[in-house]
Amino acid sequence: MFKQTAVALGVVTLLSGCITVDKVCTPDTTVPLTNSDVPTKTSASSKVIVLPVGVDFKDPAVKRIQATMLNALEGQVVATGTTLVDRKIANKLKSEIKLAEQSGRYNSKGVPIADYAVITQINSSELGKRFEEASSWKDKKGKWHKIPAKCYFEADVKGVMKVYSLPDMQLVKRVDLKGDENRSTETRNSRCPINNASYTSMAVAAAEEAVKESHELQEMLAASAPVQELRQCEVGSMVRIGVGSKRNVTPKADIVFSSQMKSDAGIETFEIGKGYVVNNASDAVKPDYSWVSIDEDLAQKIKKGDSAKLKFEPCPIWDLKCTAKNVGL
Repeated sequence: MFKQTAVALGVVTLLSGCITVDKVCTPDTTVPLTNSDVPTKTSASSKVIVLPVGVDFKDPAVKRIQATMLNALEGQVVATGTTLVDRKIANKLKSEIKLAEQSGRYNSKGVPIADYAVITQINSSELGKRFEEASSWKDKKGKWHKIPAKCYFEADVKGVMKVYSLPDMQLVKRVDLKGDENRSTETRNSRCPINNASYTSMAVAAAEEAVKESHELQEMLAASAPVQELRQCEVGSMVRIGVGSKRNVTPKADIVFSSQMKSDAGIETFEIGKGYVVNNASDAVKPDYSWVSIDEDLAQKIKKGDSAKLKFEPCPIWDLKCTAKNVGL
């Protein structure tokens, strides 16, 4: 139930040591590009309806957990530049879409309300606790140190998020959600009492973490676009990609490049490298395109029409707890 979070040296890099390209090369530095075998197209902006989070058990923290998860999921959708269907409409259509999940068909009339429906269910919210007696230890200089008696608490929240395409109700993504929050308090009471307010605070933090550390939804909705142009100047190599601020592209955003090729099996996709949006909001990010800094190796093999897709990292580099989980510590 309880675990110690440890982060090995080297896992986290000091942000202050990072240097990013902040200048866009001028048009006279354009380098000719060969065309991709299978040019990609700019992904269309989808509409997503996020239903109220479901729960089928009683718990003093349930309402807060539901609200926290819903806000976090909606935030992830908005971050991708995807259109989020109004929450009032989601509340109104919750029963209809839940029935469609069971029957396999959403019988919409007229224009579909969305391209995808996100249905989330909280399966459990549990609290564990452990008491440790007071102790003491002696250092190398012979000095004694006292460790007071403590109670350790951990709240665990688990759930499942499912994404369906509309109106056919095909399951396109299923994600297990799990978050936890650890706290401790000095006490001599071995029963480790905790009030509802403290437990709710922990459960809410665990619910927020459960969504924050899951980026499958964002990866599914992330904007992608073709490479349009290559420039090379004194600051290095950079390419223009056909997606910009309309899809929430921002300076320093990570971009993954892929090439599509024809084979006997059909169309195969291969990742060819990574880059980041030039750190200049006014010059590098326009409504319909942006400039991405790439290294020399990628510049030599990239083609016009290759795919560029926004990449959402599992967790910020400064989030030590999240980073430790993702490297298995």
